[in-house]
Amino acid sequence: MCGISGIVSRQFIETQSIESLTNSLMHRGPDAKNVYLNKTSTTALGHTRLSIIDLSEQANQPMRSQDGRLIVVFNGEIYNYRDIRKELQLVNSEVRFTTNSDTEIIVHAFACWGMEMVHRLQGMFSIAIYDTLLDKVFLFRDRLGKKPLYYYCDHQHFIFASEIKALLKHPAVSSSKEIDKQAVHEFLHLGYIPEPKTIYRSIRKFPAGSIGEVWSNLSFSFYPYWKADDEILQQNMKISDATLKESLKEKLHAAVQKRLVSDVPLGAFLSGGTDSSLVTAIASEYTTGTFKTFGIGFKENAFDEHRYAAQVASELKLDHCGYILSESEAADILETYLHHLDEPFADTSTIPTMLVSRLARKEVKVALTGDGGDELFLGYGTYTWAKRLKNPLFRLVQTPLTIGLSKLGSARYRRISRLLLKVERQQLRSHIFSQEQNYFSDKEMSDELLRTTLDYEPFRYTDPKDTSRFSEEEKQALFDLRFYLKDDLLVKVDRASMFHGLECRCPLLDQNVIAFALSAPLTVKRRGGVNKWILKELLKDYLPDRLIYRPKWGFSVPLSRWLRNEFKYLIEDNLNSKIVAEIGLVKVDYVENLKKSFMMGEDYLYNRIWILVVLHKWLKENG
Repeated sequence: MCGISGIVSRQFIETQSIESLTNSLMHRGPDAKNVYLNKTSTTALGHTRLSIIDLSEQANQPMRSQDGRLIVVFNGEIYNYRDIRKELQLVNSEVRFTTNSDTEIIVHAFACWGMEMVHRLQGMFSIAIYDTLLDKVFLFRDRLGKKPLYYYCDHQHFIFASEIKALLKHPAVSSSKEIDKQAVHEFLHLGYIPEPKTIYRSIRKFPAGSIGEVWSNLSFSFYPYWKADDEILQQNMKISDATLKESLKEKLHAAVQKRLVSDVPLGAFLSGGTDSSLVTAIASEYTTGTFKTFGIGFKENAFDEHRYAAQVASELKLDHCGYILSESEAADILETYLHHLDEPFADTSTIPTMLVSRLARKEVKVALTGDGGDELFLGYGTYTWAKRLKNPLFRLVQTPLTIGLSKLGSARYRRISRLLLKVERQQLRSHIFSQEQNYFSDKEMSDELLRTTLDYEPFRYTDPKDTSRFSEEEKQALFDLRFYLKDDLLVKVDRASMFHGLECRCPLLDQNVIAFALSAPLTVKRRGGVNKWILKELLKDYLPDRLIYRPKWGFSVPLSRWLRNEFKYLIEDNLNSKIVAEIGLVKVDYVENLKKSFMMGEDYLYNRIWILVVLHKWLKENG
């Protein structure tokens, strides 16, 4: 786990330029820092290292190939690096390894197979390889986009880095900052900015599952090597539940085992939910000595899963470290979270994720997580709504039901009425997600919120053609896999954990587990009203039913309560009529009415308030 940066330029690159980018990523790799500059000073690479596998200095980066032709910087982990090493030795008996690191495997694999080597890599990664002979940089990002990579390009430079803050250290980037209005609109709709956009027009996210080539003349091209759709196979309807369970069990055990390879202490995040409990239970079978788990609770009982995490750890005979988060502590972390993410980001579960990362880092350097289970095995309520809205009978009464519910006094019914609004097919997936999260709908933004709609374009998405056999629930889940998981949940975990120099690994997002989930029948994902049915069936091998079949909480925070108390100052400082008018994005009267309704008890509006707070605070400080 590390931070990477690079510059390809028509101009002479000063060492200070690449040093500046690299220094801003020291939190991602506090153990070592190095830079590389080619002979003509037109290509530079930087790296900060979090040492996990092979702690020796020989494994530091940038790393050279044996002949000196290739220079690599790499952020992430390659879990099958030992298998690739054996394959390389069979292909070329003359290959010599000087370290036990996965970075060296990348160097030799690229020398052997070129860009095709990416298909052999199982793990999470952003990789840059400079070929000194071709004077070309090759970029690679893992299939799901677990590891970040951003880039900027003009007529003089191509610059890339693990975080936006590093890019902004370069004068060419910092002098060309311009807010992307469409990205702002998508943020208000989704709570995050989806790939490839960022808050800045000139900075883009390098696409997940893609390869890039950057030539010395600054021409560049990107193309995908993997899409989730590729993993969707025809179902064999004769396969029994027992066979499917055994197949998934085998894949999960293999995924967890691969992610336990480490030369430093390792533990797990444990919330007490299905996904983290299953990952932790499997991991406990393959670890010796003390295997520590870490979790966060809240003083507000309705949001406190801590007691379940402690019970799960007790059943598994593990050492659990829990912490109860107070409002005042959350307020202390808040400013760090909003600043550290580099662009508007509304997911407040970043706060407990940062805290649990800090807690874990005191004991371990690597933590397993349960990320991915909801998107792969239908854990969210949005999937039920996707099914309802597709039902022909439901659609017949959809409009009158929408009108009727909107006139009832209950805030809950008014919230549902917004979700029931009819939208175009290409807007349906994001509409369901947006309204389940209580953000702004397309209609709400265009008709009520935005001060001007001249440059407004709604977010559009078309279901992939290869998903015709998918149910509506599964299509909605695939949307989340492609956007919400990648551009929100994985971003949150990466930034929160790497801020404290902690590496997080996600066994449920193993390529083979993904392939199983996308090809498995709907009945093993949801059955008899039970979400994630097959995961819970596997969890029965480890835990009693009382810890498996209980309401889902998620890793949320009591934001509504906080906004009326400890965080109230954020509304006063960032959503007062003067600030809203000065920034000029949204209507002052609309925001005033929204605040008034929220303060009078309409709790469901809290996420609309929060997303406006985050946006205006960010624009005030950065725009």
